[in-house]
Amino acid sequence: MTDWMRFLDEHKRRLIFGNEQMDDPARAYDKKRAVHAGVQGRAVEPEQVQAVWKNEMQKLPLQVRDACVYINIPFCQTKCTYCGFFRNLADPVRIADYLAALLREIAMAKSSCMVGRTRIRAVYIGGGTPGTLNPVQIGELLSAIRRHLPLSNDCEITFETRTHELGADKLQACIDHGVNRFSLGVQSFDSRSRRAIGRIDEGAVVIENIQRMQAFREASVSIDLIFGLPHQTVETYLQDISTADLLDIDGMALYQLNVFEGGRMDKAIQTGRTIGVPETSEQFRYHQAALHLLTDLGYHPLSMSHWVQGTLDRSIYNRFSKNGAIIHAFGAGAGGRTESCRYFIQPSLANYLESMNRGVKPIMGLSKKGSMTPLHDYITGEMDSGRLRFDRAQSRFQIDLKEICAPLLESWQRRGLAVVGERTLRLLPAGQFWYVTMNQALLDILEIMHREGAYEPPQERVAAQG
Repeated sequence: MTDWMRFLDEHKRRLIFGNEQMDDPARAYDKKRAVHAGVQGRAVEPEQVQAVWKNEMQKLPLQVRDACVYINIPFCQTKCTYCGFFRNLADPVRIADYLAALLREIAMAKSSCMVGRTRIRAVYIGGGTPGTLNPVQIGELLSAIRRHLPLSNDCEITFETRTHELGADKLQACIDHGVNRFSLGVQSFDSRSRRAIGRIDEGAVVIENIQRMQAFREASVSIDLIFGLPHQTVETYLQDISTADLLDIDGMALYQLNVFEGGRMDKAIQTGRTIGVPETSEQFRYHQAALHLLTDLGYHPLSMSHWVQGTLDRSIYNRFSKNGAIIHAFGAGAGGRTESCRYFIQPSLANYLESMNRGVKPIMGLSKKGSMTPLHDYITGEMDSGRLRFDRAQSRFQIDLKEICAPLLESWQRRGLAVVGERTLRLLPAGQFWYVTMNQALLDILEIMHREGAYEPPQERVAAQG
């Protein structure tokens, strides 16, 4: 069952196994090689995309399926140096034109058999920055979602924004129209680190804005914090977590800084306009210190990046998106999934508007899922929770992952990344730092077996700091 080993050259082996003779878990792998673990599907030819899409939308699932919705608002007030998702500077006229098209796109979905046979457990309004919408526009968008999409009665509706963009009038509009979770891109409370990545407000102002939001007591509040930022030390990062705790935040998502090769931050570091940032092995120290502090404070992980206290922050969209759930996507630059395809909507605002003016879903790319995608999704969902049940994989997919991946699992256990039990693989704190890379390694093994070696493990340029 380990015949896949014969297909590994030295390069592939290093990508999958990492630094096998290295006892230091901070250097278990050279660096992170993907933002999200996954395997690309088979691309549909451009001239066939609309026909395949229409066929997908008219399929009638045998039973009602759980699903999520992602809505993209592709406007920002500023360009953050670390971000790879910036598209358009906020402009009132462009935003108004875009929202009109977005509302039509959402309304178009109402007649879809696929959408109608799902129960939407979570809606995530992201970007960009949805806070660039004005209060009336926020109300129009949320009303359209409720009017045209089959939301479950416990649907979690998340509005992602920056604190300085969500004044009292916008907050009230969100609450009045059903938002029950806010996700705030704080990244850091440290003013010097914030300035280095293009954030506007001082840390003290961010704290005041969060306190104002908390006073509503109508929705859970979750914040994003990034480790490995310019000017950031382990101590100032832990101070960020302590500050969030004092604010009684419901949840914290802790993300490793990804410096995209050739991106704005990489160029700024190379030219000396921005101070250098910690390498991957140094980021490991930040991560491990944060896990220790959060555990000591009594938080518990919903996933490998998201920690919560209490029961208000459920983070349903993020959890469902990792396990392969159907995602209905709307808006320029959004990505979604049907039962058998993945799709990506036109990121260009002009192309998006042109398609919507013709009444056509603005699909830029569509790919067919592979036969092993359900197994891949199962593994990814499990690894994101910090464990992998071998017995469930066996019963659902008739595959013995423990035997197939034994050489890799033994290597992880020997190096202190995971514990391999009879039925379950459990990630240790060191493995929780490397979980995306480890997840990708498991998918690589399955693909190498399936394609008899004719597969190249992906290497995204996401860790220039490495």
